[in-house]
Amino acid sequence: MTESLPLDDSHILDNGCIWYFAYGSNLCTAQKKRRIGTVLTAEVAELRGYRLVFNKRSNDGTGKANVVPDPHPSVWGVIYRCTEADIERLDFYEGVKWGHYRHEFVRVITSTGQAITALTYVAGEDFIDETLWPSADYLETILQGAKEHGLPVEYVAELGEWKNRI
Repeated sequence: MTESLPLDDSHILDNGCIWYFAYGSNLCTAQKKRRIGTVLTAEVAELRGYRLVFNKRSNDGTGKANVVPDPHPSVWGVIYRCTEADIERLDFYEGVKWGHYRHEFVRVITSTGQAITALTYVAGEDFIDETLWPSADYLETILQGAKEHGLPVEYVAELGEWKNRI
């Protein structure tokens, strides 16, 4: 299982940036640009030992993406190289200040097989509700990003199955 990793200087790249692993609506480059501006680098990556769920309660009452430990599945996404200012802007959108999400450092594997330590967002305990469902628009944004970045076809199909359940 993938372990969460503590924050220390080893997560900071030579240029002062860190890797951010996106698995939800921030997969969509257009949304990511609206939130932080320029996207520096994007590369497909796999988070092993976690499962994608939509149990994070949002302000509109729908379920948003979250990752939970699970020994067998994987979550596919994209790693972006981000500045500290980029992360601060993402923190605002992800509601970190209010406990909606928290930072967690995880180890992901890139499409070239390289292990990378990246920051990701995990739902805060007070905002988890297992009865929630994502909205169709939210899922469409995730699917758009997954296709845009060429995530594995099987994984994109799994994401599409969520739309069939709504």
